[in-house]
Amino acid sequence: MKAIGISSSGRKAAYSKIIVKDILEEAGVEYEMIHLAGLNIKGCLGCLKCAKTNTCIQKDDFQEVIDKINDADALVFGGGNYYGTLNAIGHAFWERTFALRHREAFPFAGKLGIAVGLDRDKDKKEATAFIEKMMLHNKMAVIETFTDPGHQQCYDCGCGHDCVVGNVYAHMGLTTAEIAEKNRPAEYGSKAQKQAKAIGKLLGSILNSRK
Repeated sequence: MKAIGISSSGRKAAYSKIIVKDILEEAGVEYEMIHLAGLNIKGCLGCLKCAKTNTCIQKDDFQEVIDKINDADALVFGGGNYYGTLNAIGHAFWERTFALRHREAFPFAGKLGIAVGLDRDKDKKEATAFIEKMMLHNKMAVIETFTDPGHQQCYDCGCGHDCVVGNVYAHMGLTTAEIAEKNRPAEYGSKAQKQAKAIGKLLGSILNSRK
């Protein structure tokens, strides 16, 4: 049994990457991590030249990732919320899976899926919901979703009192980085990590039962 972990964040030390890896480590199965930001994956051109072959004609890194997922039994995909949806890097990847669905091919059908979204609004869970939706469009079996607030970039931008957040605290003589220590929301703490690892155990249990 093998799983693929994907992070669509542009950050090297991304929370989505850490969370996805925690899930896969706990699953106890062979896995490979893929960081989409290091690859060249363009958005869908809408050319429909994939209709007869279920293969995208664009020459980039997309097909290599698809081949790895096709050879795996599960996919754990994580990404952040940018402007109310999954970030563009992740969005481009899922857009391109349109090439796989002609004539009801659906090569991902039945593969286990776990959607990991970094969403500040835990009621809407927009990034999480988008990933789950795209997994379901590809006929995957989504066994669980996980949502975390992720990283609050505004507290660490380094602009100090030149930014809006910094101006609020200017009279206190605080830098933006110092504000982080006073106001940062909870970000993937021990409680959340336990939840992620519980999902990993579930994934491992299901995969091992299929051997």
